Amino acid sequence: MAYFSNSSEGLILEEQCSNCKYGEDACPIFAAQFLYNYDACGNGVATAILNTIVDENGICQMRETFKKDLATDGSKQQTLF
Repeated sequence: MAYFSNSSEGLILEEQCSNCKYGEDACPIFAAQFLYNYDACGNGVATAILNTIVDENGICQMRETFKKDLATDGSKQQTLF
């Protein structure tokens, strides 16, 4: 899981989300990472689950796996915050 101790560390994920065609609203992956990131520290199962969806480098695995389908052409950048 990409642990974000402050908002600037989450910019990698935010950048990916802003260029995802589902970036107009926070998707379940972003929401889970944002809501449970801190609470998952020290919990092996929760950490493993969050690692599955966002790796330790902050890369969304759904977007990485389905890059061709989820990425936009970059002409429309979304703002989540």
